[in-house]
Amino acid sequence: MAKKLALIILLVLGIVFLPTAILLLFGMMPTIAAMATNKSPGYNRTVCVGAMNFAGCFPFLLEFWTQYGQQTIGKAFELIADPSTIIVVYMLAAGGYGIDKAVTGITASIILQKSERRLKKIKEEKKKIVARWGEKVTGEYELDDYGFPINPIKDPSADTEDDELLMDK
Repeated sequence: MAKKLALIILLVLGIVFLPTAILLLFGMMPTIAAMATNKSPGYNRTVCVGAMNFAGCFPFLLEFWTQYGQQTIGKAFELIADPSTIIVVYMLAAGGYGIDKAVTGITASIILQKSERRLKKIKEEKKKIVARWGEKVTGEYELDDYGFPINPIKDPSADTEDDELLMDK
């Protein structure tokens, strides 16, 4: 319901401020493309590209609102048709893609290094536990079809009298 209401409000504002809406529509095309192709949760790429893209559009919006006397559709298309406008706006959007790619790569690298350190620490802890409790705690031996160890590891500290009693029966 909230999305529908926001869409209706956006449509009404677009009609009321049509020249500004046209300028933003053409300027924010890379953000629309990022939104359509972004599959990551949280829409990180869309947010990054959108922020940089709007930063590129904003100076031209200010120019459109302040230097042109009356905002008309013709003046909006005139500003859009200026190559320097499109180059600046789209280059900043490309910078948003670059920032997204760089931050994603750096974050993945940090997470990988952190997990490798954690794995190394776990292996060291495992060695300490095996040294203290013996190989039996590793669980690294073959099992038969019923889940019993085929060659169970004998615990040297176990009572051999219990084994002899079981053998006699």
